[in-house]
Amino acid sequence: MSVETIEFENGIPVKAFIRGGYQHPYHWHAALEILLVLKGSVNLGVGDHKLTLRQNDIAIVNMEEVHRIDSNQKDAENNKILFIQVDSAFYRNLLPEESYTFLYCCSPYHEAVLPRKYKAVKEYIARLLRAIAEKPEKDYKSNIEKILSSMLFYISYNFDFLRWGFGTTPFNEKIVKRLRQIAMHVMSNDEIKLKLKELADEAGISLQHLSYDIKNKFGLTFQELLNYGKCEYAARLLLGTDKRIIDIALECGFSDVKYFVKSFKQHFIFNPSKFRKIYRAENKKPRADYREYPLSHALKKRS
Repeated sequence: MSVETIEFENGIPVKAFIRGGYQHPYHWHAALEILLVLKGSVNLGVGDHKLTLRQNDIAIVNMEEVHRIDSNQKDAENNKILFIQVDSAFYRNLLPEESYTFLYCCSPYHEAVLPRKYKAVKEYIARLLRAIAEKPEKDYKSNIEKILSSMLFYISYNFDFLRWGFGTTPFNEKIVKRLRQIAMHVMSNDEIKLKLKELADEAGISLQHLSYDIKNKFGLTFQELLNYGKCEYAARLLLGTDKRIIDIALECGFSDVKYFVKSFKQHFIFNPSKFRKIYRAENKKPRADYREYPLSHALKKRS
């Protein structure tokens, strides 16, 4: 199994820790995860994206998102990575209307264009770390939750992929809300086209115009965006179960297995069978040891 269970202690809905030389093959967990490189570099793999995060880079891994972490030998000997994990129940209770929110926060792609956004997130992280590191007192839990809530509100708006895409100009709030509803409730290509036509009519534009705006903002059609979510779920089934490919395709909303294989390769490089063979074998290998560092190392770095 590649699912990781994360436990939160004493009712505190967030964990923060620092590791060096950390390696973890493809896995997923319910928690929202933030990575901040304090020293050296680390490689983060999400779908077909392989990112090298360097010192002071930050990235967010979405809840249930399949990802992997590794370092080359030289970097593994010296790097320090801050991990912040947020309880999914806390996140969903805080933002119940954000049930379909895909956060896209990644320094190598965005920070040069959107420096203020990333600076704000790092400032929230510094405040959160100071609150966690304080000696527990009467208001310890409430102080942490207050800062965490403010940070999540900020992140959920400013890094919501359906709102911003890869750009700096957000979609109209009404369109964002309807796109989320479509993403939550439709499965077939025909349903998506019908719902997008309804949304275009509401917005007073043509379906062709709306489709162009979506493709221009995201680099993919809305169908392809939703297929990523389906394929990401399929990746979890491939790694965590012995179900047949045809059964996984149907469970993930693909009536045509060939179309499923094509979509999966688009987002995960390999076809489903090869992906399962490579990464299930990788998960059986002993994981490399890692070094633990006290949280004070991050506090010094952020000061």
